[in-house]
Parts: sequence; structure tokens; C-alpha cells
Amino acid sequence: MNPSGQRAYLEAMGIPVWISKEHAEQENLQAAPGLKVGPGSSQILLVCAGAEEASRRIAADIARCLKSEPVWAWSEPESEEPLITEVVSEHLFTTVMIFGQDLAAELLGTVVPDTIGSASVITTETLAGLESSPSAKRVLWQQIKAGHLAARRGKSPAK
Repeated sequence: MNPSGQRAYLEAMGIPVWISKEHAEQENLQAAPGLKVGPGSSQILLVCAGAEEASRRIAADIARCLKSEPVWAWSEPESEEPLITEVVSEHLFTTVMIFGQDLAAELLGTVVPDTIGSASVITTETLAGLESSPSAKRVLWQQIKAGHLAARRGKSPAK
């Protein structure tokens, strides 16, 4: 029986099991879904729940307000796509913006880190939530400005 199965068996019998924090985090990442990465070579990675999310009008609006054309990625739960940590290190992203707290927890575990390697992590509202909430849009804009990700006024993103 593998360690996860043993732990589940003991927990089912009501026997508490202690494991190290590193082991728990590693297990969470192994269970995380992979990411399908879209085209592009920017240092900004925007992560949403699915390919259809990345094609929403709000997604295009967000991409236009950034200083460089972002790379979109989405969760692929039942695939052999690489984990978010592998994607970030392979493509040398400096900023990762994840749309939705639930998605961030699914990809990175219950405690979302401030960084993945050398990339800062920003977690914000889902794209559907941003479409319907002016206050969520304001919070997103503040996060973009705080991360120095906004395009200069009157300038379109570099392509």
C-alpha cells in the first residue's frame, strides 16, 4: 500500500496521522492539474480556469491594459500538461496572475505562496466575477499598478 493509501486507511479508522509540511506541500503539487500554455513569450503569465475563459471580452481588456502582451494558460485537470511550477521556471515568467482563489488553491495548494521561483504571484477574482463586479475590477487595477504591470497611458502593449 502506498503512503497516501496508508494515511487514508488510518484516518478512516480515526487514527490521527502527522506528516511533515514539505511532504504535504509536495503531495498537493503532485495532485495539482497541469497547465496548457498558450502562445507568446511575455514575462507575464495569466492563468484562468479554461480555454473558453481566456477568450472572454474581459480577458482581452485585461491583456490590453498590461505593459506587454501576456501569455495565457488554463487548467487541464485530466492531462499530462506540466505543473505551474514547471511552466514558470521553463518560460522564465516574472509575474503570475491567477484568476480565482479556488483555482489558485487547486494549482498551488491551500496556502498560495507569494512567489513561484522568481515570479511574483497575484491572485484575483475569477474572470466571470470581474465581468460583473466594478469593485473587483478596481481591486484588479490596483494589483496591476502595484505590480508595475500597467501599460503607459496612451501606449498600447508591446507586441
